[in-house]
Amino acid sequence: MMISSTIPPIAKRRACVVCTAAKAKCTPQTANLCQRCARLGKACTYLNMPQTKRRHKNGQKRIEELEAKVHQLTSELARFTQMNNQTSSSVSKSVQSQNIAHSSEPDPPGDADLLVVAEYSSHGVEPSTTSALAHQASIVDQGLITREEAKYLVDEFCTNFVPKFPFAVLSRNETAAHLKDKAPFLLLCIVGVVMHTEHHARKTIMEEIMKHISVRVVTHSERSLMLLRGLLIHCAWYRYPALKNHPQLLLLVQLCVSMVYDLGLHKKCELKDDEKRALLGTYWLSVGIFSGLGRPAVMKHNSRIDSCIEQMSNSTEHASDRWLVSIVQLQSFLARIDESYEAIKGSRGGTMLVIATRNSLQRQLQSITASIEQVLASWPTPTVNATLSGIQFMEMRLEELSLQNDLWLERGLTSSIRMTMLVNLIQRSKDLIQGVNSLPHKEVTYITVATLSHLCFAVGTMATAVLTLIKLIAGQACENPPSLSSRVETQSIIDSADYPNLVLRLVQVLEMRLNGISDADREVDMVGSLCHGMRLLVRYFPYRVRMIIDLDMPFAPCGSDSVSNTAAERKSLGEVATPPLIVPFTNDGFDQCC
Repeated sequence: MMISSTIPPIAKRRACVVCTAAKAKCTPQTANLCQRCARLGKACTYLNMPQTKRRHKNGQKRIEELEAKVHQLTSELARFTQMNNQTSSSVSKSVQSQNIAHSSEPDPPGDADLLVVAEYSSHGVEPSTTSALAHQASIVDQGLITREEAKYLVDEFCTNFVPKFPFAVLSRNETAAHLKDKAPFLLLCIVGVVMHTEHHARKTIMEEIMKHISVRVVTHSERSLMLLRGLLIHCAWYRYPALKNHPQLLLLVQLCVSMVYDLGLHKKCELKDDEKRALLGTYWLSVGIFSGLGRPAVMKHNSRIDSCIEQMSNSTEHASDRWLVSIVQLQSFLARIDESYEAIKGSRGGTMLVIATRNSLQRQLQSITASIEQVLASWPTPTVNATLSGIQFMEMRLEELSLQNDLWLERGLTSSIRMTMLVNLIQRSKDLIQGVNSLPHKEVTYITVATLSHLCFAVGTMATAVLTLIKLIAGQACENPPSLSSRVETQSIIDSADYPNLVLRLVQVLEMRLNGISDADREVDMVGSLCHGMRLLVRYFPYRVRMIIDLDMPFAPCGSDSVSNTAAERKSLGEVATPPLIVPFTNDGFDQCC
């Protein structure tokens, strides 16, 4: 009792925890409750002053302990640094006289040495800076292609392929002869991209590319800007092999991202133009490929990306440098869509959050599109077509959440909004596919793997959107008295989409790139596997439509009393006069494409 009486009363803070965090005025209402917490219905807690002071003392003690550990680690680093700088003979002597070495304190190294050691978190031998395949003859010297062919393929790449992927531009002195001697892997990747599918050496060239990647990049951990540029070109027009879920393509893109960081492109103070293009190209490719395959992004948009964009917008070395600025900005918006929609799927915001987020992103896309349209007139046609395809893909992605049934549980107004989004999704998908169908035959050869992923998304999403919209209309028909309007509306959607004929036309256009390829090689070719998948969708689509119509859109009402309706009653409801739905699909057209 005597001891407790000597303890001073515990003082409390003037503001509670909630008001302190909100930086709001805290006015006490009772002894343990303020007016603001009472109004908001929150728990009101006042911290005790002595407890806070004791924490500060404990914190100070903890800081002193950490400082002691830092000093200990610094001395250990100093000892290792001096030991590594000694010659091999002195090292062997120190092993023989280990007790003497431990008893004597080494001379402390300079601050510069400590900074060098502390800057790098990893240890080990430096990777090789020379090519593990330097002794191997180039593809020209091996006789796979002639010097004239090499020159033609490099010129073709610069003229027709670079506008689709301006991050891969070559300087004026990077001719075929120069690349053969100084950058054989870069030449190898360019030849592999441009070489026609019927060329006798095409398969050998692709095997050579993978040999360089596995031996030089993976086994020997070789890193160089030339290797990165070659990898970007190979990934941008990747075609072989096309495995399920594309694991090899994903690994190659991850190698590009890893090489960007290994080369220090993410933190160098001054980057050359080639390094800036490589950094931006890696970001553009990683976002596009990983987003298209439903994977989380492996490279984030940061201040270094913004800095490179700003610098390249003022570049005068190549006209294509000004194109890639808008292209990267568009790709950054795609990453923003992924992040926003992923957050919605994991939240409980409901339908209104979907609508608000979609409208906000739509306004942002309209702003980006308006700025791009101001400069499109000065761009070459292939670049314009690729950019418009990217914009149409973004517009599709905006309506993507209309396919998520669990986000649209409410009915009424939200159901109408969802139907509008589905109609927009169908139309944007159709526009993208028609845009590729209308390309000149030669330009189809130049489209990148990003455009192929857009097409794959459009073909699959369009079919799903049509089926979802028909099912929603069928659900409304079950709730309302039967009429011709629902079936007429369904027929209008099917006719407007014209899905089978549209996709069959796309298959015909893309298969022009497969001339001269055997059936076995088509199965492992990116374009060949895509065409095969589209044929399966075309075959499946009409039967799925009829299944929804037969099961979900009967002629009679969907209630339990509908079974007892007589033939006369069904006739009075208009069943007999209702025309059958016609899906625009003919066996002749399908057999002709297959």
